[in-house]
Amino acid sequence: MTKKVFISFASKDAKVAQSICAALESRGHACWMASRDVAPGENYQGAIVRAIRTSGMMVMVFSANANNSDEIKKELALASQAKVMVIPVRAEDVIPSEDFTYELATRQWIDLFGDWEQAMDRIGRQIETIIPRAPAMAEMSWPVCHVEDKPEAEPETATAAPAPVPPPDKAEQRRLPLMLGGGIAVLFLAVAAAWVIKPGPPPVVMHTATDHGQQMELALWDAVKDSGDNAALRSYLRKYPQGTFSDAARARLSALQKAVAAAAPAPAKAPAEKTEAKTAAKAAPMTAPAMAMPMPVRPDAKPEPGRLDGNVAMAVEMARASERRARDAAAEAEQAAKLAEAGAPGYGVIQGNGPRWAGRFGLQGRDGPGIGVVTYANGDRYAGQTRQGRRDGVGVYTGAPERVFKERVGDYADQMNGYAVAYRRDGKVRIGHWKNAVLDGYGAVYDAQGKLLEQGLYSNDTLQTPLAGN
Repeated sequence: MTKKVFISFASKDAKVAQSICAALESRGHACWMASRDVAPGENYQGAIVRAIRTSGMMVMVFSANANNSDEIKKELALASQAKVMVIPVRAEDVIPSEDFTYELATRQWIDLFGDWEQAMDRIGRQIETIIPRAPAMAEMSWPVCHVEDKPEAEPETATAAPAPVPPPDKAEQRRLPLMLGGGIAVLFLAVAAAWVIKPGPPPVVMHTATDHGQQMELALWDAVKDSGDNAALRSYLRKYPQGTFSDAARARLSALQKAVAAAAPAPAKAPAEKTEAKTAAKAAPMTAPAMAMPMPVRPDAKPEPGRLDGNVAMAVEMARASERRARDAAAEAEQAAKLAEAGAPGYGVIQGNGPRWAGRFGLQGRDGPGIGVVTYANGDRYAGQTRQGRRDGVGVYTGAPERVFKERVGDYADQMNGYAVAYRRDGKVRIGHWKNAVLDGYGAVYDAQGKLLEQGLYSNDTLQTPLAGN
């Protein structure tokens, strides 16, 4: 039985949740909403707990109302316990409170207040990676109803009495015993033949690695690749140490281990060591690494902006989380491109008048969501999630040597849309929320040494509201 999508929402956002539910169900994804699906007389809280535990995914409608809802926090906690993946969708441009930040800091957000249809398509594609699309009613194999076929009765004969049946003649009566005896003889011969001519063993159907083994590996990889769980990734590597996605699995393990190491408190150093480290830092300027958080600077709102404003800090954290997912996706895309060039089943190369795509097709074939490497005529290159051979999801866009931007890493919907980080060739870093390839929302800019140059609310790549650190 196909699992349903649990829709979590504040009661004041019921209309938005109903619109999302209708849009997802029109795309073939069965949904569960408490306001609609709790049966009369059923315990409300118990029904919600059961629905979350048996669901395949949760879509959480985030808004100012949701930000203050204790019930949604409980539903998120239940989803975490049941290991149900959560897709947070923002119905309003609201920064999450600390409670929601803790639960959702590493998840990819989808905004509904821009292009609604595009947002719903992204949600649908994300759901398809976990829950297969439910079949349309017209394609279901069972009949809606069954009526036995009967010929229409003629009006003039409908009430007529049945004609009398003549008794059999004597010759017909004599033939009956002969026919019965012949039937018994045929049955006896058939049984004897069955004992003498025994059927051989059924033919052996050979399943190739493409038909079975590769599908099993792909199913396991799809289950563990976005889990963020070291044990799950190691289980894949134990089963498939030289598997199709083994390089991507090792890359993700390495990234998780680095994240844990970065979060661990640094050991205390003697004063002399601190002095030496400070002197070395002054002597050799440091370039901010791609995966590192921006270097902290001293608070000073005028010549040097201080610590990040709370809203900016949230946007920076979301962008770094998107960057981590994008680099993982890029590693997987590089592996998929190699398999496509080698002609592996389920992989392919699309070469037309435009960019060249090489990678793994999605569940809908070439037209569905996939992952691969896109090479452009001007020398640019994109590695990450795709749809119909175009950038869609998370990935890494590398500019040609003559381009101003060296890398653009994060969320994509054709252009950079969502949370992302842009690295310029002069060393400057622009990070935050993007819309159509420009900063639009909360963000910050750092120089090549990691010094915070500006922060605040951007519109069309221009800082409209400068903010000082908290």
